[in-house]
Amino acid sequence: MKIMKAIPITEENFLPFGYLANIANPVGYYSMGEYPCTFYRDIALAPNGSSDPIAFGSLSVGKRPMVVTDVEYHSHTSEVMMPLDDDMVIYAGPASNDEIQLDLLHAFLVPKGTMVIFRAGVWHGAPYPVHQDCTVLICLPERTYLNDTKKYLLNEDEFISIQ
Repeated sequence: MKIMKAIPITEENFLPFGYLANIANPVGYYSMGEYPCTFYRDIALAPNGSSDPIAFGSLSVGKRPMVVTDVEYHSHTSEVMMPLDDDMVIYAGPASNDEIQLDLLHAFLVPKGTMVIFRAGVWHGAPYPVHQDCTVLICLPERTYLNDTKKYLLNEDEFISIQ
């Protein structure tokens, strides 16, 4: 089985796949008001190819072996993920017109409270919690999971272990 090392995520190393925003600790972002009520506005934007409303949901993910067994992408929409109660490991690969290129996948360690915005077309999958079962905020245009998701299960000889 191929092994992929998860590296700490930064704005620079994730830029080919999307954007980051430190929602839980927004130091340095433009703010309105001051303590005890400070509003940090427009921290992150997730551009999409339609005007469908953005739906906010959650993904409960159990602690499990970090093995990539499937990949997916959305042709026309960005996807937003933010771990709420644990750090997570994600994987991402560049958009490639439905051609899976497993050798181009990268793994990233994402601190809880950090928002990750995948660009449209970027290969990815469900995140892996680092320490315990966790909840991940998911934001996608309404019904993306039904009308703009291509998911592929990998053959066992294609699985990738993340360390």
